[in-house]
Amino acid sequence: MDIFVKWFLENYGWVISLFIQGFIAYHVFFLSQRLSNRERLKHKETIKRKADELLSEIRRKKTNSEVYLVNINRYFKDYPSNKEKRFEGYSHIKAEIKTTRFDGIEFFAEMPREVYRKPDGRLSFKGSKKEHVFNAFPVGVVPYEWIEHVDIAGDEYAYVPLFYCHFKGRTNWRIWKRFLFFGYPYKQMLYYRLSDVYNERNDPMEMKYAYISEPIFKS
Repeated sequence: MDIFVKWFLENYGWVISLFIQGFIAYHVFFLSQRLSNRERLKHKETIKRKADELLSEIRRKKTNSEVYLVNINRYFKDYPSNKEKRFEGYSHIKAEIKTTRFDGIEFFAEMPREVYRKPDGRLSFKGSKKEHVFNAFPVGVVPYEWIEHVDIAGDEYAYVPLFYCHFKGRTNWRIWKRFLFFGYPYKQMLYYRLSDVYNERNDPMEMKYAYISEPIFKS
């Protein structure tokens, strides 16, 4: 005990200095985290507001919902050239905006796919004509933080709204490409079907499609 007290008294200034530095570093770190979260929420609000304005215009005027998802990493290099690059993906891809949600924007990503009910009860993308039950609409989710900017007016090449995105998701086609960690704008792929209870005259557009929670197997 005496040895510890002696050591502490001899190194008192150093110990206090270390404590103060640690205290400051701790608070600076959590302050930066709060600022970072605040900036993320502000960015989300900006992107979501533009997307909601676009959706309102589409529904009000009944216009085309087509958009381009532009690869921000290729935009300043070779846009609008759309030759695919192995580790960067395409410079842009077509999609149709569906809706906004708390963690991102949903886009219709591909053509509808036929879904079948197999004899064992599971859903599959493969089956016979008599097993067909409905068509599934592949919908990709792009997180707000992956979207840098939204240009509602478009440009002289596209003439449709442009969403400038980071293509940080895995591709959804060609088996060998699924091993790449990026090259696609969607963080996840969901599947929807036409709702059986949707009433076009009375229900909001969001109710037209029902989420398919049941897994769909590839075979």
